[in-house]
Amino acid sequence: MTFGVRGLIEGFYNRLWTMDERRRVAEFVAAHGFDTYVYAPKEDRLQNAGWRTPYPGSQRAALAEFGEGCREAGMRFWMGLRPVGMSYADDADALLVVEKVRDYLDLGADRIVLLADDIAPELDAKSGGRFTTLVDAHLWLVEHVLGALDLAPEHLVFVPTDYAGSGSPYLEAIGSGLPAGVEVCWTGPDVCSRAITSSDAAAIGEIVQRPPLIWDNYPVNDAGMTDQLHIGPIRDRDGDLDSYVSGILVNPALQPEATLVPLATWGEYLRDPASYGPYSAWRRALLEVAGNPGDADAVAIVAAAFDRSVIRQDWETPSSEQRDAAVNVVRGMRNRRLAEDLLGLIPGG
Repeated sequence: MTFGVRGLIEGFYNRLWTMDERRRVAEFVAAHGFDTYVYAPKEDRLQNAGWRTPYPGSQRAALAEFGEGCREAGMRFWMGLRPVGMSYADDADALLVVEKVRDYLDLGADRIVLLADDIAPELDAKSGGRFTTLVDAHLWLVEHVLGALDLAPEHLVFVPTDYAGSGSPYLEAIGSGLPAGVEVCWTGPDVCSRAITSSDAAAIGEIVQRPPLIWDNYPVNDAGMTDQLHIGPIRDRDGDLDSYVSGILVNPALQPEATLVPLATWGEYLRDPASYGPYSAWRRALLEVAGNPGDADAVAIVAAAFDRSVIRQDWETPSSEQRDAAVNVVRGMRNRRLAEDLLGLIPGG
């Protein structure tokens, strides 16, 4: 058995990848066994704060072409909509949400991800006159989109406002109210989880009344982490986690080339979690992305010296001489995109 969804979610803040960068990452993860690409970057204002504005023709064409490229590479293409500031009692907003989702489907989206993450937990005054709680408004929104477009629940993923932790009354009500077939995202015990166990996932599955779809925030380094290097292997995800969740969506780091290293280790874990070995996977990833053993060794030393993610790697801290020599190797390494990504995160790089 393995994960039903083995995906990447471009869901970070702070920068928007170029289409060339996006293609590079998509082609890489497809070759490493990922089967889904979710387009939901917070910095694309037209699916976020500016969601009421339709995509212009050139951007529609680029997204449609990218989605087709994902499918040709063997991946499903999902698109996210985060209707920030929506008034749930406003008929005009309700119509615009449906039209936006309809446009996503016309662009070739295989599934829609409705995002209610990182929004105010209170209803606006107008919505408060129609709905008793935020849960009521969110359940109405899901049913409204499904009904207006005659979509099967399996075509929708919902990211709740409470998306981390061990549960809440809001999350329990969401789980009991959502139609069966709608996926529910969860980031683990924390927003950026050091570890995710099968018992964690099973407990959340009981609360939301379906196996959760994990949105894993490693190796992302957005928001307050933009100066952090997250390049080590994924670890501390249970080997039988695939039995308790519907899948995993990996949120990558801002640096499109450097993030390929941890993404390659994710690929090995997602294909065979029970047999996964983080350090052997990481060594293979370093060699593949860096291009040769010498450059890979230098990147490993840089990682041991500067990686500050929530995942605690068992690395021996290099001496200052080893660190400085490795940084010098990185400056001249063959993979210039990787070098630039790393040097931008290394103090004094």
